[in-house]
Amino acid sequence: MGRDREWKPMWMSNCLIVVDRNNADRNSLTDIAAALCDIGAVVNVDEPEHVIEAAVPSHELPTVKAIDGVSYVRCVFNYFCGKPPRHAA
Repeated sequence: MGRDREWKPMWMSNCLIVVDRNNADRNSLTDIAAALCDIGAVVNVDEPEHVIEAAVPSHELPTVKAIDGVSYVRCVFNYFCGKPPRHAA
């Protein structure tokens, strides 16, 4: 809740993140979803397909793409958000 108080309105990206099942760092779908929760909000996890839908600040997309185990990131749409990601998603 403390992080939400410091939050300022910003551009957000709703994106689909494909996780490589055989990534060298052995980051699991759960590990990557937890990391995404630190920078945004996880909307849905499709375990059989190894795909995570998340809402993240647009300026964090390079960070998402750099997470070990992420093989592909597709930005579905961008929007201006006046609420913290956990409340907006």
